[in-house]
Amino acid sequence: MRRWTAAVVVLVLATAACGTDGGGEGGGPVAAPQVTATPSPPRCHAAPAARTADKLDGTVDCAAPHQAETIHSGEFSDAAVVPANLAPAFGDCDKQASTALGADWREARLRLDLVVPTAAAWTGGQRWYRCDLVELTGVGPDGTVAERSGSLAGALEAPDAPLRLRCALVKLDKRQNVATVADSACDVKHEGEFAGVWTAPAKVTHPVKDRDYVPFYEGCLKTIAAYVDVPYQPGFNARTGYVPVLADKATWTLGDRGVRCFLWVRFRPLTASAKGVGEQGFPPNIGQSS
Repeated sequence: MRRWTAAVVVLVLATAACGTDGGGEGGGPVAAPQVTATPSPPRCHAAPAARTADKLDGTVDCAAPHQAETIHSGEFSDAAVVPANLAPAFGDCDKQASTALGADWREARLRLDLVVPTAAAWTGGQRWYRCDLVELTGVGPDGTVAERSGSLAGALEAPDAPLRLRCALVKLDKRQNVATVADSACDVKHEGEFAGVWTAPAKVTHPVKDRDYVPFYEGCLKTIAAYVDVPYQPGFNARTGYVPVLADKATWTLGDRGVRCFLWVRFRPLTASAKGVGEQGFPPNIGQSS
């Protein structure tokens, strides 16, 4: 089974060479007092931050077109230098983003970015970190940042929220690797469907070789089995393939262990959602590619 990963967040500790989100002066030293971690309006940004930023506040009213929103922020305490361990900050962002949305952000076409001050801003006394949500056109390898209007607060509270992941068109490239996982209506022919999020245990390492995917294989297949209401037992893997979407290695190290699991029925495209269909509605995925 071919697999692919999607980089969710790339984190780089603040250095003099890092860019900004376009919301400040950038470049030279910033002589600024220490700021609190309560973002004041506006809290949206014209573009996602380039890993670090020189200010906490946004530059765009969230009602206007923008590409990123600071959904929460916090402060580093008692840190004379940029902290080497950013895992607690990312963990806070992960929790707070899902609380603000009304569901796990991984259940939607969203990316969570942890943004820290530039080296210059840090020297100037800024100790905040901010949690930015970015809407994507899709979570597949072809997904790009989308421009949106309006706040993301409460965006996943409704079961039918537009941002939620549902059915998908899964396409392969010439080497039989997954090339696209595009959103699709469930009542037309499609090959994939989002089945849920599997949280990898701490002992599971970021995959490099095929054998590293063994725990992902079992974790996602169990998630899919629960979604389609079919017992997970020997032979279940004949019913479906799987496509896992996970964080890049840097973010995995921070503790982002949430894996988006898509079922993949390559040999018998579906024309309806497979949620809760049971054994009769989810027969073995055996046959020849059409």
